[in-house]
Amino acid sequence: MGPGLTHGGARAGVGRLLPVVLPLLVATPLAPPASSPIAIVDVRILPMDGSRPRDHQAVVIEGERIAWVGPLAAIDAPRGAVVVEGRGRTLMPGLVDMHVHLDRDDLPAYLAHGVTTVRNMWGFPDVWTMRREIEEGTLAGPTIYTVSPGLDGTPPKWPLTQIVMDPSKADSVVGVQWEAGYRTLKLYQDLRPEAFDSIVSAARRRGMDFVGHVPHRVGLSHALSVGQRSLEHLSGFAEELSETGGRGPGGWVRIRSDGIAALAREARDAGAWVCPTLAIFSRMARNLPTAEREASRSNRRQVVRALHAEGVGLLIGSDAGIDVVDPGASLIDEIEEFAAAGIPRGEALRLATAGAAAFLEAEGEFGVVAAGARADLLLLDGDPAEDLSALLAPLGVMARGRWFLEPSARSETVPREELSPPAAVPPARASAVAPAPSR
Repeated sequence: MGPGLTHGGARAGVGRLLPVVLPLLVATPLAPPASSPIAIVDVRILPMDGSRPRDHQAVVIEGERIAWVGPLAAIDAPRGAVVVEGRGRTLMPGLVDMHVHLDRDDLPAYLAHGVTTVRNMWGFPDVWTMRREIEEGTLAGPTIYTVSPGLDGTPPKWPLTQIVMDPSKADSVVGVQWEAGYRTLKLYQDLRPEAFDSIVSAARRRGMDFVGHVPHRVGLSHALSVGQRSLEHLSGFAEELSETGGRGPGGWVRIRSDGIAALAREARDAGAWVCPTLAIFSRMARNLPTAEREASRSNRRQVVRALHAEGVGLLIGSDAGIDVVDPGASLIDEIEEFAAAGIPRGEALRLATAGAAAFLEAEGEFGVVAAGARADLLLLDGDPAEDLSALLAPLGVMARGRWFLEPSARSETVPREELSPPAAVPPARASAVAPAPSR
């Protein structure tokens, strides 16, 4: 999809937030960097690093990083650590939405739903300012990765589209994106084959990745053969599989299922990643007749299941920001769609955390609960690997070592010697914080 790009403008209400939550997040000043280390104790950890969940664990955060992870009985937190009682709740990495169109007004909604990192899929000038302010701690928002504005053919469809009809102009257009700071190009659906190939050559000369839609005139096989790194919305697959030739939800009503496995293997062999954005297509299919709507949804899930079975890298993204699905909440819908497609819940959560970090070449930087990782964390009342509804109302959301939704039970500052054994941890006291969001 393309972006609405109504930056700073009024947006439709975020339906899955309690009315009081979003105003509080917008109006409340950012928590300053913790002056004392934070110890989250007696939690079940979903590490997302390939190891199994572990109970009765503790995590120590110093500044923006996780400093220590281990059994509660072995904790050796620095003196004066602030203790947050887990009492058997679940701690996991913050979620990553790998397909969004950012708007400043939406940033709190991502955090409220546990999304601590995003991939912005249509560049615009203010994204650099937003990213810097978030990194400096003067703006509440998820860590931002961004691609360029879309490179496309005529007719232009979205603001800031970079039109490339003349292949000889491709190098200069790509050069402008490089000079603007972008290192990944967004390719869009009406690029002509000659312009597409010239863009790819210009990107390669600069060491740039290229991602996005598979242009209709280019086709899936060619996009894969030249190294398009991620394919959005199952574009390219629709043209190959649809019996009607349609490209929207209606094009998925009747497909040639016997062709799915070969395409999945082709994508795997090319090393491509796929971001299918299932939930937004389900939303857009709501006006189809019931039987057609269910067929469209089922067929897209079938392709995702086949891609996973063949070992294709999958990305979980919502396409929020174009006024179709809600920022933050829709990523949880997308995780649920993956589970409905037959992807195990624990695997879907890995894709939405450590898997995203792997694609972004930041393994160990975020997406895991491990020493040295960025302190992007969710404290949940329940284990989402067993029941995804645990994601709906996080008790705490931490991004870069700062609480954006602070746990409602938090202890006083205690010295190191009182942290172990577990029985010595004092009971937590309630603090006045915003209530957790709800669907």
